[in-house]
Amino acid sequence: MKTLAIAAILLAAAFAPAQETYTLTVTVTNIPASKGQLLVGVFDNAGSFTSRPLPQSPKIPVRSQSPVTARISGLKPGVYAVAVVHDLNGNGVLDRSPLGIPREPIGFSRIKRIPRGKPSFSACSFEIADRDVSMRIPLTVE
Repeated sequence: MKTLAIAAILLAAAFAPAQETYTLTVTVTNIPASKGQLLVGVFDNAGSFTSRPLPQSPKIPVRSQSPVTARISGLKPGVYAVAVVHDLNGNGVLDRSPLGIPREPIGFSRIKRIPRGKPSFSACSFEIADRDVSMRIPLTVE
């Protein structure tokens, strides 16, 4: 009986529709220096936005001021936002002034001008539904 139950579960799993996943391609432009690393954070909800990126968010060494392309695969359909930090000193975080103003170049998906304070998840969000998504994010220095 136990063997029959296990066989039924395995058979059901074999015929279950596979969850489609997609690739997000982010090209970062306007890189001001050939040092440090790019922290390309991908977020899937407002609560984690800019604080807890998805595990597949890459850290890319910067070797030139040419545009850098990151491909993030395995994303399920849903709503996402991207925040990019040019971590000039390689400490893994966005350095800020005592007033909270970013000291390193930053960029976000969907917005061209960075507002005072952190932009909202909804302002930066986009949907991945049924195909791969590509975008360009220029860095800005506040």
